Amino acid sequence: MGDKEKMDYLLVDIRELEKLVASMRDAEIYPVSFFSQAYTTTQKIVDNLQSIEADQLALFKEQMEKHRALIKKAERLESETALVTQMQEQESSYEPVQEMELPSVEELKEEESVAIPVEATVAAEKTVSEPAASIASASSHATTLEQSIPHAVSLNEVIQKKFLADFRKAFSLNDRFRFRRELFGGDEGRMNEAISDLNELQSFEESITYLDKQLKWNVEDEAVADFIKLLEKRFS
Repeated sequence: MGDKEKMDYLLVDIRELEKLVASMRDAEIYPVSFFSQAYTTTQKIVDNLQSIEADQLALFKEQMEKHRALIKKAERLESETALVTQMQEQESSYEPVQEMELPSVEELKEEESVAIPVEATVAAEKTVSEPAASIASASSHATTLEQSIPHAVSLNEVIQKKFLADFRKAFSLNDRFRFRRELFGGDEGRMNEAISDLNELQSFEESITYLDKQLKWNVEDEAVADFIKLLEKRFS
């Protein structure tokens, strides 16, 4: 029964009590039945009022819980927004990786030519009188020189290895936000401490041992697996 129906019954009982009292107004002696009926009706009114009061208290409590939930949600959103802003500021403060200037193929050839033994030069001078042999020797030496020039290293590979050498820079903004929430219980300080410790380790095996003994992570967890993939890239 809703509170509206209870209020209707309350009005009916009040009118009944009012009529009962009005009927005894001019009497000099009140019969026992008057008091019995008046007490019964009054008790019904009191019970109905108590029931309505209990319903209202429950409704008020429910509204308060919803209000608290909205406040907590607003505070959490504010906290997450502040954290994202802080991470963006940290990302913007990172020093950009400086590009490495690699030697050109021509410079490598020049260095190789400088390293030709003096004995080879003397031998070439002695064979000036034999043009055909000299030309064949020079051609053979040129072929060997070309084969000895190392392949040019990809600049992207060099930058990527230098980038991953600092494990703190291996995370995107989304990675940091996700790992903080799913692996470190929202504790930014604890996450930074763990990343700093891992950054000091020199092998993938040492890093996995740290995750197992210090953090006690479940390697079957999807977030943990993604975290380990970044570790693998660091040492690959």
